[in-house]
Amino acid sequence: MMGFRAGGLVAVLVAVLALTGCAASDPGSGGSPAGAPAAGIGHAGTPASAVPKFCAGRPPAAVLTALSRAVPESLRDEVVPLGLSASGQTAYVSVWTPSFSGVAALSLPGGALHPILRFGNPATDQADGAWGGKWLVWEQTYSLQSLDDFTVFGWNSVTGAVSRLGRSLASPEGIAWPSPWHAPAVSGGYAAWAQGYGPGGLVQIRLVDLRTGQVTVVASGHVQAPFFDVGLLVWPGSEHPGAETRLHAYSLATHRSVQLPAVLRSVRGTDFVATDGVRTAYLSPDLTELFYSPAPGRAAVPVLRLPAGVQFADLAIGRGVLAWTTTQATYLANTVTGAYVQVTPDYGYAVTGAGAAVIVSDPPASKAAHPALAMHVVESEAIGTHACGR
Repeated sequence: MMGFRAGGLVAVLVAVLALTGCAASDPGSGGSPAGAPAAGIGHAGTPASAVPKFCAGRPPAAVLTALSRAVPESLRDEVVPLGLSASGQTAYVSVWTPSFSGVAALSLPGGALHPILRFGNPATDQADGAWGGKWLVWEQTYSLQSLDDFTVFGWNSVTGAVSRLGRSLASPEGIAWPSPWHAPAVSGGYAAWAQGYGPGGLVQIRLVDLRTGQVTVVASGHVQAPFFDVGLLVWPGSEHPGAETRLHAYSLATHRSVQLPAVLRSVRGTDFVATDGVRTAYLSPDLTELFYSPAPGRAAVPVLRLPAGVQFADLAIGRGVLAWTTTQATYLANTVTGAYVQVTPDYGYAVTGAGAAVIVSDPPASKAAHPALAMHVVESEAIGTHACGR
């Protein structure tokens, strides 16, 4: 939806592996404030206010209350959030229940589950996707061992129609070419994804006009999963395997390659970038430092560095909020004050939307094929009301 997201599917796999001691962890702090001053940070469309640095704090009472209340369905069955409506009233999920397993819309106030597409084989089928304001787009995979074999589906929330938008490509031996592990990106009437098409890590960037179903290959080679930045489709790419990536942009209006916004021109070596068209955040190549900019014309500056032994694993942006997951836990930051709080006991992940609500998903409590994942709804305004350093 807004930038890269490792995805609920991958996050759940990592969390389950952690229960067996296979995932990285560290007993230290979940993060420490960066020593350098941060650029001004504000809501999209409003003047940025100066924030000296991001700082860790205790969750306010409103956040603790939200975290104590779980969406009832998430306590009974596995519910993996893919997206969140701007109103914060509807979550788009993949779900496994006794009566339905597949992709669905979940009413957060009432708990009603509205099926969109049933999985053919609930034991192996999974989905990871994003919500774009009218369209839900997801990649559906068919194996617990690999995510490379997939179909891309789109659901029009106005008409209720589900369409098949694309399919992974296979080698002459019938094995799906490896593809980057990222959910499709969705913006307005467009969606895009990356898929392997050849040996040696060759990948295509595919753009689909959701109104017509027309698919265009906009880039090929050693590229990684794309994201939208207002009227641009952006993706990392390099000249050859192992070379540092830089970002490239394609205009949805002119259907041509164009210059990047100033804030993105210095981004190198990372495939974790999140933007809402005004504010931008990205991670360092070694996944230990967070950069932030409040405006497209301003270079991002470091606002948070993790302690030794801890790395970032996910990044998302929402209205007045940054969300990130490390190899320890998930955190939410108020982008007005710079204050951030830990919102999961460990691992987990967060899904942002165009509104003020954020879905926080806890890690599984036990190793299981489809474990229950407690899901909470947190309002971004509740995260922190005091400015760091005051």
